Amino acid sequence: MSRHAVIVGNGLAGALLAVLLAKDGWRVSLYERRGDPRAKGYIGGRSINLALSARGLAGLAAAGLDRVVRERDLIPMPGRMIHTRDGSTVFQPYSHDPKDAINSVSRGGLNLTLIRAAGEQPDVTMHFDHQCIEADLEESTATFQRSDGSHVTVGADLVVGSDGAFSAIRGVMQRMDRFDYAQSYLGHGYKELHIPPRDGGAPTAASAGSTRAGRVVGPNGAPLNARLDASLFRMEPHALHIWPRGGSMMIALPNRDGSFTCTLFWPFEGEHSFAGLRTPGDIERFFAEQYADAVPHMPTLAADYMANPTSSLVTVRCWPWVRGRTVLVGDAAHAVVPFYGQGINCGFEDCVELVERLRSAPDTDAGLDAALDAYQHARKPNAEAIADMALDNFVEMRDKTGRPEFLYRKNVEQTLHAMFPDRVTPQYNLVSFSTVPYVEARQRGDDLARVIDGVVAVLPMGSRESLGEQQWADRVRFMGMARLGSLDGAQLVPHPHLGPAAALLDVSPLISPSLGVWPGDNAFSREVLLDTERGDNITLSTIRTTVHLGSHADASNHYGKASEGAVGIDRMPLGHYIGPCRVVALARPCVPGSRVTPADLPGLDEIREPRVLIRTDSFPDPDRWNADFAALSVELVDALAARGVITIGIDTPSVDLHDSKDLPAHRAILGHGIAILEGLVLRGVEAGVYELIAPPLRLEGADASPVRAILRR
Repeated sequence: MSRHAVIVGNGLAGALLAVLLAKDGWRVSLYERRGDPRAKGYIGGRSINLALSARGLAGLAAAGLDRVVRERDLIPMPGRMIHTRDGSTVFQPYSHDPKDAINSVSRGGLNLTLIRAAGEQPDVTMHFDHQCIEADLEESTATFQRSDGSHVTVGADLVVGSDGAFSAIRGVMQRMDRFDYAQSYLGHGYKELHIPPRDGGAPTAASAGSTRAGRVVGPNGAPLNARLDASLFRMEPHALHIWPRGGSMMIALPNRDGSFTCTLFWPFEGEHSFAGLRTPGDIERFFAEQYADAVPHMPTLAADYMANPTSSLVTVRCWPWVRGRTVLVGDAAHAVVPFYGQGINCGFEDCVELVERLRSAPDTDAGLDAALDAYQHARKPNAEAIADMALDNFVEMRDKTGRPEFLYRKNVEQTLHAMFPDRVTPQYNLVSFSTVPYVEARQRGDDLARVIDGVVAVLPMGSRESLGEQQWADRVRFMGMARLGSLDGAQLVPHPHLGPAAALLDVSPLISPSLGVWPGDNAFSREVLLDTERGDNITLSTIRTTVHLGSHADASNHYGKASEGAVGIDRMPLGHYIGPCRVVALARPCVPGSRVTPADLPGLDEIREPRVLIRTDSFPDPDRWNADFAALSVELVDALAARGVITIGIDTPSVDLHDSKDLPAHRAILGHGIAILEGLVLRGVEAGVYELIAPPLRLEGADASPVRAILRR
């Protein structure tokens, strides 16, 4: 008999999850406190339009719904249209690739599409006007109150809380022991306003003011959406319109009927705030001052402002997301503010991750428990990352988008992206136009910001005009190469003596006092004894450090005895560290603090190289110690040994877990006579075959040695 899931909340994530589970053979019961929108239609007033991007589209594709949603609901927006105080506009593309776009969609319209899709599934039953009032986490039941006041309790194999930022299911979890919960409100709220379609459908210019970037078109000048009647719109339809005003802003997203949904983000209190506008006259005067080019397009401005509610913006963080067979998804687990346009995209990723974990788990109670735990550990770090990035992007959209220094940084960013497309991808592109994990997108964005800081410090705003386009670009390229080479990730170094196709990849971290070391070990320190900058004839230093520093080779005497054949690093076979190797990336993100098994390594049976480097991505920043990195299982060590592997490398500080005392992976490696490389920096290194060059220092009797690990392709 198929398993039964009860989903509490028939919003966007709940409806999509119902379709995904039903397609996987689950019986699904959907419960929603509101009435059936198929009968009532969508009522606006409190919902910001959504920006659906690559992650959300991937979630829809998993349910076979991406095509119908694209055709029925979406308007692509390849950039921002910035409206200045003087009424002029500037178009800022999100990417140098014109195909990269986020998509405007009505929350209510998309919800209707998903609810209808769920209703078409024979194994999905929907119950509207059912408000969840209680849940029993031990028994996997939920109790609902109907519109007539009667109650019903329903049990299931799985209960899913997809009931939003103020989740009733999460409320029950909060009463349990050791449940972490935090909510934080912005000092700003939001109010929805409206720009109607153009009367008569006459042709429209790109915006109300003068546009310095021209009309927005797709690749080769083609319209972005041939079915969209641009004559209906009062402003450019293929753009996210922003009126940045320092401490506040207004945005507008297009709807397919020619209208725009505007959202005003203002402080609740203060001189320029929601509290400061009380009469229609106040509203009209203030908008004429701050948003003059928008006012002619808003004939019902004062009425909309007075009638529509002012709503709060909240970030919700909690842990764990699972209790028993009850699990949280979407805003119930991680409500985020809307300023990266990722709330629903993140929620859809939750749904896909949960279903994939359930699908791959054994059809047992233990398998279900393991799948739920793996889901929450995979998604929690990414939810934290996008919550932080959304808050950061609020400041960018509100305060920076209209500033010349911000525009210059964006210009440098796009220039570097065009020059080094394989090494530089802006954070916004990673978040919105890819499915790269949010954690990785945030880290790479921070790295790139440091590169841009270095370029701008040498080539400040105005240098482009003073140097000329070509000389400025040449210097940006040179500075970019230097700064990119200083990152802790893999460094691509063209090698003139190895031919045009040869390159070296430095997979070692930068050795500095900030480099993380094992708790209790000596961090790197350098004492300068003589310094030419102080007038000495030479510079002379002494260093103090653990030998297990950064990328390093373990000697077998680190974990074995001489009677077992263990030797110091000076007696380890040098050939183990030089020669053909294979870099292998895990098939899917690993659970923090877990061991990598043979099943996690794609193409294990195809490995022919005697050296294998395993990329887990579980220790992403060498300067920030995290104790929940992944390690190797004995089964994997044995499997690699059976393939003739003589050296195993990993991108974590150890082949064993942080708190391991008996070191099973080390012991298995000792038994097979395999060499170990730990602390490699493999982030961004593609899986494949390379030549490894990573010889240790010849330190007599030492238990390890730092290495400068190089890959050559």
